[in-house]
Amino acid sequence: MAKRILAIGGSAFVGRVFSITASRDSEIELHVVNRGNFPLNLDNVKQYKCDRHDALRLARVIPDVKFDAIVDFCAYNAGEISSVCKALEGRFGQYVYFSTTSVYEPGDHGVKDESSPVVSGAGGDAVADYIAGKRRLERELAETCAQADIPYTILRPTFIYGPFNYAPRESYFIEMIARGHDVPIPSDATARFSFVYVSDVAKATLLCVGDSRAYNEIFNLSAPEPVTYGRLMSDFERCNGGPFLSHEVTVREVVEKNIPLPFPLTEDELCSGGKLAQVFDFKYTPFADGMEKTFGVFYSLYTS
Repeated sequence: MAKRILAIGGSAFVGRVFSITASRDSEIELHVVNRGNFPLNLDNVKQYKCDRHDALRLARVIPDVKFDAIVDFCAYNAGEISSVCKALEGRFGQYVYFSTTSVYEPGDHGVKDESSPVVSGAGGDAVADYIAGKRRLERELAETCAQADIPYTILRPTFIYGPFNYAPRESYFIEMIARGHDVPIPSDATARFSFVYVSDVAKATLLCVGDSRAYNEIFNLSAPEPVTYGRLMSDFERCNGGPFLSHEVTVREVVEKNIPLPFPLTEDELCSGGKLAQVFDFKYTPFADGMEKTFGVFYSLYTS
């Protein structure tokens, strides 16, 4: 019997790749609800136009069937999970929530796993507010599902890369390379950071749906290879088929000139995705392979 999934969001970047992946699986029946800004137009996927904050309409629009799981890509503010659970009470068997590894306490505490300390602050700026909101929603999810006797799963991805990424991260560099612009490379950056390929995120999410090994669990989504700016530029050069126009900058220059480099410069942001890999015997895509595919998609986009 096919797994019936209701995705909330599911039309941009991670959600879109998840929807594409699910649409190709005959064992998945995917329903997607969002505001309809990005139509999916995918075979075997049913899409409903509704704002998640309109609980009454949400309860009416979604078919009166039992979903194996809700997969929530876009909850950011207090009450957004509990309101969905109330609107769809009795109509789902698991709640999968996308959080972030940014909820871990900052600082060089080594490789962070699911047992590492998490933030407890209330925010203060846009980034801190986002992180605090995600942490509040993790607690809201656990409390709401406990009251309803429904299992939950929290997924905490690290830096996600891949096609459809609208955040100017890897595409920041690929666009400059494709357009022949001078790429700034921080020569004295010492940070190491973790990535996860977007297709791996989609596949890992599907593994968690309806599997008791994922019930009431938290999983980091993070490939095992630490990446540096040096490694990143080396892969870009390989994908480019040779050197590209670039110039060295110091970390101090990056800060003083407000150069919008997308990854940490001096402080490691490393996370372990080993728990999920061990529980599900999951193999992450090697960084070189994932970035080659990503580079090709964005390069074609910027040169077309």
